[in-house]
Amino acid sequence: MENTPLLPEDVTRTSLKRVHLSMCVITCLHYVSSVIGSLVVSEYTFQYVSATLQGDRNSKHVTSDHARSNENCSTHQNEAQHESAQWNAYFVYAEYGPGVFVIVFGGILSDYFGRKLFILLPVLGTFLQYLSSLVVVQYNLDIKYIFIGCVLSGFSGTHYTLHLALCGSVADVSSYDKSRTFSLALLHLYAGVGSAVAQMSTGYMIKYLGYSMPCLVSVALCFLNFLAALYIPETLPKSIRKPTTDTFVHKLSQFFAFYTRSSNLREGKVWQFVLCLVSLTLIITPLTTRQSMDIMYFLGQPFCFTSEEIGWFNSANSLVVLCLSVIFLKILHLCLGDEVITILSCVSGIACFTIEGFASVWWMLYVAAGCGVISLNPLPVIKGIMSRLVNENRQGALFANVYFLEAVCRLAGSSVFFNIYADTQYLMRGFVYLVYSGFFAVGAILMIPLLFSNRRDLRKSKEISVQV
Repeated sequence: MENTPLLPEDVTRTSLKRVHLSMCVITCLHYVSSVIGSLVVSEYTFQYVSATLQGDRNSKHVTSDHARSNENCSTHQNEAQHESAQWNAYFVYAEYGPGVFVIVFGGILSDYFGRKLFILLPVLGTFLQYLSSLVVVQYNLDIKYIFIGCVLSGFSGTHYTLHLALCGSVADVSSYDKSRTFSLALLHLYAGVGSAVAQMSTGYMIKYLGYSMPCLVSVALCFLNFLAALYIPETLPKSIRKPTTDTFVHKLSQFFAFYTRSSNLREGKVWQFVLCLVSLTLIITPLTTRQSMDIMYFLGQPFCFTSEEIGWFNSANSLVVLCLSVIFLKILHLCLGDEVITILSCVSGIACFTIEGFASVWWMLYVAAGCGVISLNPLPVIKGIMSRLVNENRQGALFANVYFLEAVCRLAGSSVFFNIYADTQYLMRGFVYLVYSGFFAVGAILMIPLLFSNRRDLRKSKEISVQV
């Protein structure tokens, strides 16, 4: 089997460094710009709804005053949280509804035409999305106009198409071993750095500059990211690409090939692939809505965080957790397999969500973050396991499956989790986080059969080698 990086013949060591550097720059810029934009949209939506409920819309000017004044953290804010949570769910439907179809074909076609095109497309879509949002906040328009940007992003594939193309690039230039898992983890680290920078600064920009300026910064960074994406080298050599003469039906069948028979996999069995995918789906589902949920949770009682306090907490959480998770992953790889690491990381996530759900004072949120220091490791680890099960010319189809299900989970999760939060906040405000921990628990349980199967196969291989 092929155990060397699948680089084009003319790609030198300098070009390989350029690939990794480009992925780092693109991922960081994307997350800085998109997180700034999404935070502005979330807080603008909350303040718009809050002002409407208070009868302040006659002023025709939504400001961030409510977000930075704990005096406004009162009873009417519960109703504002309920309604703004519903609006956030609607925005997700508008974006990821059309996006799921683009994700499927984007992943499949990247095995035919290369990764670069499907990096450029979603980056351009993100630029158009937040350009539209800039117009909304600049002219204090009704939040219904935010749907325009969501639809534009959806038809460009959303950020999931970008992720699947970048993951495909990682698979193209890495070996079939734990180094691939670590390289995928680095993509999550780059995303965490970008998120931390955005969350740390956005609260202050909203407080002192209003909503328009941070949205303008988001648009400028999106445009800069598009320019950076133009210079990323193509990582999938033409000799590895699937033939473009394949019919449409044959291309579409690549999406489902992993579920039919083991011969479509490089190694392993279909049930192992399915278990990995279901486990990853369960773990991803809570994470797709957590950021928006945290904003709603922190703005209300008993925390009543200001926008800058939310920024500091989220940025510290993202940066520290992702940096430490990569370090711990490297250490754990010295003595543990990916399956065990996944289970331990899920336990970390369960502890994090449980403590956050029962939190009654601000410092308990930091305790929860500390307990969840490796809770994000299942994402790159399970993707790494699945990538090693699949042939090199089907990596795009693999990640199309992964991110298609993640987009569907975001759609379903937005409906389920935002409604759970809205309907249970009067009973227990943190109940939704207990539901999150339940998803992580089931995801960990599903990895146990895979763990025992791999150990049995390893034992058999050792016995055979001894007999020989």
